[in-house]
Amino acid sequence: MMTHGFGKSRFERECRDLRPHLLAVALALLPCAEDAEDAVQDTMLKLWGVRERIADAAHFRNLALCIVRHVSLNMLRSMAVRKSDSLSEELEPLSFDTPQTRMEQKEQALRARDVWCNLPQHHRIILHMKEAEGLSTEEIARLQGTTVGNVRTRLSRARKEMLARWGRMTAGEHGTILYYI
Repeated sequence: MMTHGFGKSRFERECRDLRPHLLAVALALLPCAEDAEDAVQDTMLKLWGVRERIADAAHFRNLALCIVRHVSLNMLRSMAVRKSDSLSEELEPLSFDTPQTRMEQKEQALRARDVWCNLPQHHRIILHMKEAEGLSTEEIARLQGTTVGNVRTRLSRARKEMLARWGRMTAGEHGTILYYI
């Protein structure tokens, strides 16, 4: 006989087990770790509110992944509205005076953002964990539930894909994508 609903201890256990996956989804969609943490926390709060109506662990996992994705996308929409007016100010370098230089840098930032946003989600997740969060391959493997060798392979493929989409870059441009993202 299947019981419906999650008690406090079962809810906490399921959340603890699922949290790394939710964080990875949020990190792939959101620009910084703090926002991703907020998205995961909001997801947990929403799940707590419906915990009595959740039938089983598979339903819990699917619902959690759906919620974190929607929360993250809503956060992105909210950020876009707030940043649309200040985008040009944020991208203006302090040390450059010419309008031409500012325009080129804005174009480069938009191009970098476009490259990042068009990467497959699994590439963005692994690159974000390694480059932005500074996690080791061992930590990533543990969070992703895979081997270190698999993480290295996925990182290599993600970097190759990113560079292929970016095209030919000068040595100084390699860090540009992660700087603007």
